[in-house]
Amino acid sequence: MAAGFSLLIKPVGGACNLACRYCFYRGHPGGAIARATLERALEQYCALPFPGKQIILQGGEPLLAPPYVFDALENLPAEIAVQTNGTLIDDAVAARFAENGWLAGVSLDGPPALHERSRGAPWADAVRGIRALERAGAQYNILCVVTRETAPHAVEIERYFRDSFATRFHQYIECTGPGEEYAVGEREWGDFLVALFDDWLAEGMDRGISIRQFESLASQLVRGTAAQCSYARDCRHHLVLEHDGSVYPCDFFVDAAHRLGSVDETPLATLASSQAFADFAARKSALPARCMDCGFLAFCNGDCPRHRQRLCGATRRFFAHAIPLLAERLFGAGQDGEAR
Repeated sequence: MAAGFSLLIKPVGGACNLACRYCFYRGHPGGAIARATLERALEQYCALPFPGKQIILQGGEPLLAPPYVFDALENLPAEIAVQTNGTLIDDAVAARFAENGWLAGVSLDGPPALHERSRGAPWADAVRGIRALERAGAQYNILCVVTRETAPHAVEIERYFRDSFATRFHQYIECTGPGEEYAVGEREWGDFLVALFDDWLAEGMDRGISIRQFESLASQLVRGTAAQCSYARDCRHHLVLEHDGSVYPCDFFVDAAHRLGSVDETPLATLASSQAFADFAARKSALPARCMDCGFLAFCNGDCPRHRQRLCGATRRFFAHAIPLLAERLFGAGQDGEAR
């Protein structure tokens, strides 16, 4: 069977109470997962023979799910996280998250004008949910989708998150579609990463702010292992369970061509051991010739296949800028940060 992986559950498929214009999951069918399907998947996943299990609810908007979905998550031997737009979080929801130790990943794209420009959704509704989590003492992080419009505002966004909210954990996700109106290109994403990194290195790092791309790069420099899947050596870190019981290898590839099967028909362990899943994992190593000659290959391992061609230049620019600076901070003068 495959090594350990996370289980990403779409309990209502693509159903959502918002219609964010840049959402890559818009258009996917919606519907509530059957109780029997959910319980079967959870039981099978928790029985798999590896430690460090993680169950993540995604959408659409997972807080639209029926109560039995959240009842089934209680007392499981796994870390539980819910990725949400935050608008449905009230004091009762926040208290349940706090009581169970569930992590909320709340989508927020910056201060009001930037958030609403990208999402077309009220900033105040998302922040109301965050404040409820803070009052309850629940764990949360902020998920920020970076679009063509918001990319020039890296420092403004990072400082707003840093100074306005209790969480120290920020995730920045590059928008690559659908469509070109919101998608970042090499220039926009490279500018964003470099500006964000410089501000983080100057102040955010010492204040304990965790940014996924930079934490992953530090992990690679110190331990030789990536902390985010796009920089890992293969694409076998998740299984996605859709509301109809279908299982896929990645939430960016939920389509007929990548469907591994159904948990209602085939045990999860069998799907995780399938040749189809192995073939998907191996696509990471099917690299173009220019990757083989790149001095940063040991750091990105070809990056995420869905955007490696589009954003390769941005990734190389970020590594060329950040690796020497971060290596000097971590190890002192004299470290060149070259791939080892």
